[in-house]
Amino acid sequence: MSSAEEESCKDVQEFVERVIRDCGLRLEVKVGLLEDGSVGIDLAGEDEGLVLSENGRLLYALNHLVNQVFFRRMKGSGAFRVDCGGYRSLRERELSLLAEKAAERARTWRSKVVLQPMPAAERRIVHLALAGRADVRTESEGRGRNRRVTIVAVEPGYDG
Repeated sequence: MSSAEEESCKDVQEFVERVIRDCGLRLEVKVGLLEDGSVGIDLAGEDEGLVLSENGRLLYALNHLVNQVFFRRMKGSGAFRVDCGGYRSLRERELSLLAEKAAERARTWRSKVVLQPMPAAERRIVHLALAGRADVRTESEGRGRNRRVTIVAVEPGYDG
């Protein structure tokens, strides 16, 4: 890790620790570089349940905040991933399975399958999980907190 990367990780850790402390949460913060070059921020402690409640709403909000603050500081060269107790990798697997099952349902019944509302990061996982399939397509519909993914069966020969 270069000295610039070490300094960035230190700044991110101090920022997240301050936010956590100011929110009155009892969590430890660990920051390091991930294999893909992004900065990983892992939270652990007594208040994990609060961070993960409502489908990780606070986790995603903190991730968004960190990205907004440090993206500008790093002039667009950094990406940040906040996780808590391995929630995000578990949720990614869950969403990929959900997407595949919904795609099979849409294809079998030749109908739309509308998933529950989810944050942008989760909708992206669903879109990517089905991107290579020619028999279905995905769309995001709705606004704000009600935005959801719809999976639609594609007729053979469809090219759009």
